[in-house]
Formats: sequence, structure tokens, C-alpha cells
Amino acid sequence: MHNILNYYIIKTVISNTTTVFLVLLSLSSVIKLIDELRKIGEGNHSFFDVIIYMILSLPKDFELFFPIATLLGGLLGLCMLEVHNEFIAMQISGFSRLQITLSVIKASVPVLLCSFISNEWVVPNSEKIMCMYRNQSQHDTSLLSIKIKNLWFIDKNDFVCVENVIAYNELLGVKLYNFNEERKLKKICYIERAVFVDKLWHLINVNELDISQKTSVVNKNIPHSEWNAELTPYRLSMMITHPNFLSISKLYHCAKYFNRIGQNSKYYQVIFWKKILSPISGSVMTLMALAFTFGPLYKKKIGIRLFVGSIAGFLFYILNQIFGILSAIHSVSPIIGSISPSIIFLVISVIIMRIYS
Repeated sequence: MHNILNYYIIKTVISNTTTVFLVLLSLSSVIKLIDELRKIGEGNHSFFDVIIYMILSLPKDFELFFPIATLLGGLLGLCMLEVHNEFIAMQISGFSRLQITLSVIKASVPVLLCSFISNEWVVPNSEKIMCMYRNQSQHDTSLLSIKIKNLWFIDKNDFVCVENVIAYNELLGVKLYNFNEERKLKKICYIERAVFVDKLWHLINVNELDISQKTSVVNKNIPHSEWNAELTPYRLSMMITHPNFLSISKLYHCAKYFNRIGQNSKYYQVIFWKKILSPISGSVMTLMALAFTFGPLYKKKIGIRLFVGSIAGFLFYILNQIFGILSAIHSVSPIIGSISPSIIFLVISVIIMRIYS
């Protein structure tokens, strides 16, 4: 009997959560459609391009709506059970509130797995393809072209400025400022072209200005040289990609690389932990739905529940953004900044359930 009730709760919550996701994604798509229709005619941008753009943006919308959809889906599913007095029937059958809570948490597991899979594989690839496709349709450029200008980074004792990144393994106009251990400028190199071959950057037409001597400045022109840098095409591809477009594993490797070369990696760490902890935020929103159902929203109308749930979901989103920015700017651990909103809402949920138990 308990297995049947458990299955029924899981089925109800999952179906209603899916419905909420579809409604939110549909509303977002309609808004984007209206906005994108105004851009038809820019370059090769057509109605077909608008549809492709909308489809590619769905995974990102799924990630954005994930916490609020799990909250509203849980509220709606539990409301359906309450309206038909099925909670009372379950409790008469010996199904306790704890068992109902565990069943609802089980119902959120498939959604949480979808969120993790989406953050690791689907969202990064769809965002990358969407940006390249838009660049091609609006500006009539190659789908695979890379156009990055004035890229700055640190490599060992060198400050490097790349005027043009034309491919992950080819750079044009590289300015290399070499410092000694005392952080004093030693050399300035202007490299016309750098190509990555056999684990090394091969430099073509190097103009080297040596200012390490106090009494003289030496200027040399070197036709060919090699640069054993920590930067590789793989790392370069991560550096020139927006952190939101990177997968969880690439965010980890990028943050690790930045820490090793002495650059600030907090923004990458914040996004990394947000994606890692996304399933936890979904579980907390599910508990919040249970707290509202058993607490202040008991016997309230569906409209009121959805309204309160929407406000709670919006507040969670705002707190998530605020704590993320604060942890990136100030000396706060990224994991603390990322998990703090979930902890706050978890504490509120536990307090509500304790009060109304």
C-alpha cells in the first residue's frame, strides 16, 4: 500500500513540475520571439534563424527557471493532492508526513539529475553554438570563426597582450612583457605571429627589446623562436569563452589554471559552485513547497499558493545573484557565497515545518 501511495505522490509532483517548466519555457520563448523578430533583416538574420536561436536558448532557460519551477511544481502537485483530500486518506492509511516528505524529495531526483546533466553538457554547448550561429546570421561571418581582440593574461613571469586571436592555436600581434623575480620589467617582445605546434608556441618575426641593463638597451630582431608557455589551445579556448558557457569540468580546470598563474579565479569558482550546488537548491525549493503546503498555505487557493511561490522563487534568484557577486568581489569563499541562499531557505523551511507540525 505504501509503495502505491509513494508512486502516486512522485507521479503527481513530477507531472506538475514538468507542466510548470513547459509554461515558463513557453512564456520565455514568446518574449524572445517578439524581441528577435525585430532583428530580422540584420545581415542574413531570417525567421528560420530566430527559431534556431529560440531552440538553442531553451537549455539556458531551463537552468534559469530550475529553482522556481521546482518550487511551483511542488506546490501545484501537493495542492492537487490536498484538494482531493488525498493527504487525509494517506494519513488514515498510516502514511506519515515524514513519508510524504521523502516521497516528494524522491520525485525531485529526476529533475535534479536533468539539471546536473544540463549544466555539464547541454547548456555550455547550446550557448556556444547559439553565439556562433547568431554571429554568422547577423554579421555574415563563418560559423567557426574566432574573433577576439586585446586579450590580456599572465603566464609565469610574463604579462601578455594578444591583439588578435584568429584560432585557438594561432595568435597575431603578441606583446610580451617579461619581468624578473623582483617584478622589474626586463624585456618587451613584439611577436608578429605565434602558432602552437608540438606542445610549443612557435614565434615568427620577434622584435625583442632588452632593458635589463641599466646602462644600455638592446634591440634584436629574431626571425624564429619558441615560447614554452603554460597557455595551450585548450586553455585559451576556456579563457576566451564566457564562464557561463563553460561546463562544470572546464570551470574547474580554468579556475585551477588561473590560481596556478596567479590570476583571480573567484568569478569562475562562483559559477562552478553554483552549477555544482544547483541540485541542492532544487531540493531546498522542494522542501519549501512542503513547508508552505503543511504550514501557512494549508487550505489556501491555488492562485495564492502560486503567487507566494513565485515571490519566494524570485527572492531566491535575487539572493543567489547578490551572494555570488559579493563572494566574487570580497574575501568570501565562493562555496559559501553559492550555498548561502539555499541554507537561508532551508532554515526558513525547517522553522515553518516545526511551527506548524
